[in-house]
Amino acid sequence: MVKFNWDFKLTSGVYHLEEQDLTKNQSTVVPGEYATHGSYRRPEPDKMAVLSGTYGASIFFRRWAAWIIDFILIVFGYEGLVFFVVKKVADAETPNMGMVLGIFLIGSFCYYLLLEGLTGYTLGKFVLRIQVVNGEGRSPGLVKSLIRTLIQLVDTNPLFFLGLPAGVCVLATPKKQRLGDMAANTYVVKVQDLRAVNRQKTGIFTGAIILMTIISVIYAAFFISSLITQIVKPEVFVSKDNQFAVTAPLSWSRDDTINEDADISIKNEFSERYLIVLSEPKDDFDSSMTLQEYKQIIQDHIESELTNPESGRASDIVVNGYPAIEFTLKGEVEDTPIMYNVTTIETPSHYHQVLAWTYASRYGRAQQELRKIRDSFREMNMM
Repeated sequence: MVKFNWDFKLTSGVYHLEEQDLTKNQSTVVPGEYATHGSYRRPEPDKMAVLSGTYGASIFFRRWAAWIIDFILIVFGYEGLVFFVVKKVADAETPNMGMVLGIFLIGSFCYYLLLEGLTGYTLGKFVLRIQVVNGEGRSPGLVKSLIRTLIQLVDTNPLFFLGLPAGVCVLATPKKQRLGDMAANTYVVKVQDLRAVNRQKTGIFTGAIILMTIISVIYAAFFISSLITQIVKPEVFVSKDNQFAVTAPLSWSRDDTINEDADISIKNEFSERYLIVLSEPKDDFDSSMTLQEYKQIIQDHIESELTNPESGRASDIVVNGYPAIEFTLKGEVEDTPIMYNVTTIETPSHYHQVLAWTYASRYGRAQQELRKIRDSFREMNMM
């Protein structure tokens, strides 16, 4: 009677089953892909180790390219999203960077932990058609993914030679594993080499991955544009009569509906900050008018428009070589607390008032930007 065992050979990434007579050199029998129990086939836990051992350097390049894609997605897309959310919550021009960093690190950790643990994929791996699997060729699960992700903080950390330790390990080990793979007993294999039964789950998560990618790309664009705004030349806003101007960041725009009488009206709609410049010829006043008297006229007028006005201490300053007086006013407009930064400026031919404001709760974070715009005030004939 002839006895049979199941052996397999790997040809072009596809498994073939062969019959072997156990009476012939049983020591050469290799653990098979499947152990048969009647009509049921149970996957052996070592088949991915055998498969990984057949790969050459190409798996390294796929893994490295996938890592680059994930790195770009996380740094520009996800970090841009975190920056936007924290900025919006804090109502700040520059959000708490400690909070941004903390949320960014936690989210980045969960990106690998959850996606690889539940699907075997990250966006980069999905694009490069490779997948993290356990010994049976299935998604590794959260425990193994946790081990991989913790060790990933060391062997693929971009601060450590751009993940060079992981790359060297993948190239040098027989099963093409990095340290995290060896600790978790996981493998990274080509999707084309997996049985269809192992690929049924991928479609479930494809939509989620695509949606996440679209959102990340949007916020990547936002984050990059924010960086560009800090670098490129700010915009110059010139008065209606072309006699004077102020300079503001690109996040500011002109809006003549703020005050129809203003010579310059600009706003930062995102952070809800506003600034107007009104100029009056000295010929409209008595020749004995002083800057201090003009300041008092402006202060009295603004206070008359506010509910429960509170004025701050006035300070003599210089704006672009011109004498000026700065003071603050806090009051309510339609039951909303508003904080004003008011500066009256005297030039040879005009008195000017630069009036900037925002919500009272946000003024502490806004005053530096508002003063910087105010300090850029200049007459055009002096440029």
